[in-house]
Amino acid sequence: MDIDKKLDSLKRIQPVDPPPFLYTRILARIESPGSLPAPFAWRWAFAAVFILLLSLNFSVLLKTSDKPASPGIEEVVYAMDLTTTNDFYRE
Repeated sequence: MDIDKKLDSLKRIQPVDPPPFLYTRILARIESPGSLPAPFAWRWAFAAVFILLLSLNFSVLLKTSDKPASPGIEEVVYAMDLTTTNDFYRE
């Protein structure tokens, strides 16, 4: 079959010798301090955006309240005999 010929051709593959000092070059690149620190302006911008988002979240948290929705909605719920709990059965 044609597939057997293709599989037999894989047996003729020979390993390739790597270039000299490849391993030492890889290790040197891993250990080198290639990443530079962020510029000073970027650090200030990140800090400002972080503080802005934090204050926005805090202000939204303070403005939310636990008081129920408008009384009009409660009237509709009671008029339509809807339940405000997650119980399946009414006892």
